[in-house]
Amino acid sequence: MVRKGIHINIFRFFLIVLYTLSFSLILYSLISGWEFYTTPIMVRPHHSDYSLLKPGGFYGHGFGIVGSAMMVLLLVYSLRKRIGFMQKWGAVQQWLNFHIFLGITGPLLVILHSAFKVQGLIAVSFWSMIAVALSGVLGRFLYVQIPRNIHGNELSLKELEDMHDDMASRLKKQFLLESKEIDRIDEIIGGKVAAAASLWGALRYVFGGNILRVLRIRKLKKVLRVYMDIPEDKIKEVVKLAKDKAVLRRRIAFWQAIHNLFHYWHVFHKPFALVMYIIMLVHAGVSVWLGYTWIF
Repeated sequence: MVRKGIHINIFRFFLIVLYTLSFSLILYSLISGWEFYTTPIMVRPHHSDYSLLKPGGFYGHGFGIVGSAMMVLLLVYSLRKRIGFMQKWGAVQQWLNFHIFLGITGPLLVILHSAFKVQGLIAVSFWSMIAVALSGVLGRFLYVQIPRNIHGNELSLKELEDMHDDMASRLKKQFLLESKEIDRIDEIIGGKVAAAASLWGALRYVFGGNILRVLRIRKLKKVLRVYMDIPEDKIKEVVKLAKDKAVLRRRIAFWQAIHNLFHYWHVFHKPFALVMYIIMLVHAGVSVWLGYTWIF
């Protein structure tokens, strides 16, 4: 367990370094080439940086190759989830985090490659890429709403219900609370949860579930202190357990609805990704055929 924690910390440090280096390079390139990027397209051929920053230039072409390579590497995450022997290669969460890094950095480099000039067939691929990147952010948000174990595998509804019952049992045994008091705590911290959760309810839960949490916690602390005689040094522990229980209770209620949302997200995300990759391959193939091979 200790070794696993060390590996996670090393990976996080590695990811932070990657983000720092990549964003520093992108920001530096954007600032140093700002004059060129803001020059009208018809005048750009006369700019001193044209041979370097145009899409076929030394830097511009390099941005495109590295960015496109990152977009292709995005597919490795899908292979990791589906191919048997690859499922033993590290935790899914770490693969997902690296997938997100590629999905953010790759499009930014492709934007620099385009020199902010997008037209014709490439425009379809470009805006498909933007749609893929933005929907990827939403997908990541939905992904974390689906409870998983430490290995990244999705928990079943039965496992969630068992965890919820265990939390209720801990509140009873550790803090000598009665069932009606636990119900009162649930109502304060988590509000009312619909018995038959809808997609609309799931959306409200996903995007608005934490907005009133601060006010609810303040009220819960007062109730615990005044009406339930919980010692001051135990209130923080009770509140944390109550928060975890409330989140789990809502995830149980919206379990199916969130899975449906995730399904609809896939329906939206995949077609844009397919269009993006097809046109990207055509663009790369035509570029090589015309002799734009960069330094190779």
